[in-house]
Amino acid sequence: MKRCLLSLMLLSAVFVKSATANTAQELFNPNPDKSDVIVSMPCSGIMVFKKVYTSNDIRKIKDRTFNAGILDTQSPMSQAVNTRYVQGAFKDKKGYYYLIGKYELLKGQFDILMSKDGKCPTLNKMSRLPAVKISYFDAVNAADAFSRFISTKNDLKKLEIKSAYSRLATDEEWEFAARGGNLVTQSEFDAKLPPMTDGELSDYAWYQGATSANGKLQLAGLKKPNPLGLYDMFGNAQEMTVEPFRAVRAGRLLGQPGGICSRGGSYLSSPSSISSASRTEKPLYQGAKPLVAADTSTRFVLSSSVAFDTKEAKQINDDLKNLGEDHKYNNALSGEASSIAKLNEKNQKAFEEYQSQASDLKKANEKLLSENSSIENRANQLKSVNEKLTKLNESLSKSNVELNTKLVSVQQKIMQANSDREAMQENAVTANLRLGGFLCRNIDYEKSSVDYFLNILKISKKQCDADKQRCRTYEKLKSQYEQHEKLLKSLLTYYGDAIVNAETNFSKELFKKQLADAKEAFGLMDGFDRYVDLYLKHLSSYSKQEKDLKKNQQNWLLQCSDNK
Repeated sequence: MKRCLLSLMLLSAVFVKSATANTAQELFNPNPDKSDVIVSMPCSGIMVFKKVYTSNDIRKIKDRTFNAGILDTQSPMSQAVNTRYVQGAFKDKKGYYYLIGKYELLKGQFDILMSKDGKCPTLNKMSRLPAVKISYFDAVNAADAFSRFISTKNDLKKLEIKSAYSRLATDEEWEFAARGGNLVTQSEFDAKLPPMTDGELSDYAWYQGATSANGKLQLAGLKKPNPLGLYDMFGNAQEMTVEPFRAVRAGRLLGQPGGICSRGGSYLSSPSSISSASRTEKPLYQGAKPLVAADTSTRFVLSSSVAFDTKEAKQINDDLKNLGEDHKYNNALSGEASSIAKLNEKNQKAFEEYQSQASDLKKANEKLLSENSSIENRANQLKSVNEKLTKLNESLSKSNVELNTKLVSVQQKIMQANSDREAMQENAVTANLRLGGFLCRNIDYEKSSVDYFLNILKISKKQCDADKQRCRTYEKLKSQYEQHEKLLKSLLTYYGDAIVNAETNFSKELFKKQLADAKEAFGLMDGFDRYVDLYLKHLSSYSKQEKDLKKNQQNWLLQCSDNK
């Protein structure tokens, strides 16, 4: 009897634990996906993250530059266009990335993390609501509790992540992810809202109105996700970021940090006010208490230190120093090296003159000491010698300070110019690869059209020969055929121009390096990879080919339209 009772108790315990785990899975990840990064929480809970890739360069200093904000805004202080930079803390074979919450911080997750007595809270349907009515400090404390927990687990070991901690997303991380990151094209990224191919805003966000949220907070994950697979980035609960709000000032952020920066709008926002640039400031305190709001939550990010160890710190420092190298043929400030050399030469001459005059003064001093002059006269002459020496030393010191200031200024200019030049080159090469792939695909499509009309035209010609009344149809088809043939020739010419321009201005190594970015830049559009690869192949072989345009165009035409 005791054995049976014990068995029943153990079975009940296992069942309860299993039920709790299943409940947490369903509540905290209602829309599971194979790309989810699942991190365990206390009480059998989970938090789900998505990878957001920023750069596929091997150097961490090669962060992603993007324009935040929108051009047409009634609130330039918060939403005007401004330049931002983002980089992931982690790296895999595809590049650097950061991990951002698939959903907003949920009520059940917050209750688990902030449980003070160690007891697991009871989860229910309402645990799937975003965690609102929490202050900025509550959110930070919850992230701290999560960080402490994950430091004891190995969930991220399979991703080869050495160390990670949780925090609120930065303003840049939030907007880059909201826009769709690297999974959308540049025009889609710059748009007011990311692509919503399966519907309208109402299919992706909860906002103000009887046909949407109707003034009530909604369960997470009921709407469709953005291109990165993130839910409720717009509407429902607005999301606090980790750093204070800063106003936008002429393309950059104002130096003054302010209150809480909240992103994405909420269920109280009008649909017209919701965009990837939606950004508002809230006070940190309301009276003597931290501010809380019924429509405000947050979204966690997993991150790490910029340099995990001394080896990585050295690599970053070396990469930064290399930005300042003045390459003779590959630098926007290619003349600054000679300028630095001239300043160094000038400084060396001044030092040599100082040494010469110091030697002369020393000889004069020794001669003075050997002379049988009066003590007073000797003292006066010594004073004069020392004054000259001091004045010379001050002059040299001033010259050194001026020279060092100029050297530092020039070096900084070189580093900035090199960084800007490299970024512009990479953007230009990526755009060229995209253009080449796009043209190659259109050559393929247009060749099919030409072949189609040619076949129809042959049939129509026979019909025209047999019956003159049907010749009008033949003439129309002939005109259409000629239009497509003309367009095909124009595409081949433009394709050749793109290859020549690329071959003239950029290195082949840079094209190979930017190949992955070019493919990713097509976003969710399929079928471009083959054409981009073909374009790179044609570009790589162009310098070795005869400059026979007709022959080259025929070769490009055959390969772009070869569907095998």
